[in-house]
Amino acid sequence: MKRKDGELYYKISEISTLLKICPATLFNLIQIDRKMKEEGMEGFLPNATRINNIQHYKQSEVKAIRDGIGKLRKGDLLKYRAKVTTYQKLKKENEELKKKLAELEGGLKK
Repeated sequence: MKRKDGELYYKISEISTLLKICPATLFNLIQIDRKMKEEGMEGFLPNATRINNIQHYKQSEVKAIRDGIGKLRKGDLLKYRAKVTTYQKLKKENEELKKKLAELEGGLKK
């Protein structure tokens, strides 16, 4: 916790303790939020303030972070995931094979 201009600033690890989530999870959500903002979309977290090259958030922004994370639903951030699971790979491959099969069957019926 740092004090700057009369306001308290928290590091990501301190905020994760307050919100009872893993620091790595919060850091990943911040990265995803940054990617969304770079693409021109509206993010779900406030912008961090850098103090000594470390990301800090104002005490007043902790509630906004909690609310932003609380609004997320399962599947909202799938396109921002770095890893593709085996299930996702197989599902995509299965869909492609179904399309090819439908094209071949359509060509044989004519």
